[in-house]
Amino acid sequence: MAAFHLDLPALAAAAERIEPYVVRTPLLRATLANGAELCCKPESLQPIGAFKIRGAFNMMTRMPADTPGVVAHSSGNHAQAVARAAKVLGLSAVIVMPADAPPNKRARVVADGAEVVEVGTDSEERRIKADEIAEKTGRVLVPPYDHPLIAAGQGTAALELIKDAGPLDRFYAPVSGGGLMAGCATAVHGLCPDAEIIGVEPADANDTYLSLQAGERVSVPPPKTIADGLRVRKPGAGPWHVVKKLVDRVELVSDEELLDAMAWAMVHLRIVLEPSGAASLAVARREGQGRCGVLLSGGNVTPGLFEEVARRAAKMPVV
Repeated sequence: MAAFHLDLPALAAAAERIEPYVVRTPLLRATLANGAELCCKPESLQPIGAFKIRGAFNMMTRMPADTPGVVAHSSGNHAQAVARAAKVLGLSAVIVMPADAPPNKRARVVADGAEVVEVGTDSEERRIKADEIAEKTGRVLVPPYDHPLIAAGQGTAALELIKDAGPLDRFYAPVSGGGLMAGCATAVHGLCPDAEIIGVEPADANDTYLSLQAGERVSVPPPKTIADGLRVRKPGAGPWHVVKKLVDRVELVSDEELLDAMAWAMVHLRIVLEPSGAASLAVARREGQGRCGVLLSGGNVTPGLFEEVARRAAKMPVV
């Protein structure tokens, strides 16, 4: 892996590199009962429905013309990002996905022309399989988070948020392998040095929470949370060094809170979020103070879960 170094110039270069391929998502504002202002960045509006497209294009546009193809491992959103970037850039892609990947995410990967290799449900299984494919075929591995180009690409979302919102008091983003948070924390720390940086994880996918307590990377059992995009068992080695240095704390959310946040977003922001995409919103609603940047990471929700969230939204008062 390349040396993991992130700074504002790296994020600025990434923003320029990916500008032709991504959507500059808008800023959605909402005010809580305590007066806190939520400045929400809906990455659910990206072409593949999630922020992952930023990192994929930032890394894949740097590949030489004779690249024999790419391989990636993902439960869904990174898979879609790599498949879409490969299609646009004329590369062949093999994506290792778990057996329980959301059907809508898998279908979109296939629709973009990528070959899907299915493994078991554990995130470690798909990582090992992708490494094997890369070694045997010469394909370039596009990791979901553990590469500085991936993290820099993801961090461009926070650059845009701060440019549109102005100075922040707090910043919330979900934490999985740590690429998104490492990139965004670099942006927030550099541009809003007094802002508190808060990561969010599901209660049973609390590897970063435990790692910060221990001062070193900690692994957790395979999570069962409905937030399929946040089921990583151990922080990525590269992002971990940035997260440990820049993130002030990590808060945990239950699946019930994720569902409520999805319903709240439907009522008050008029957008659809998947569970992973609503994690930061759940905590910002719980404790937000001052001007809060809130990274809404994705909106690829399955139809069945969408129906459940819509029923909740119908019962939610509009205030």
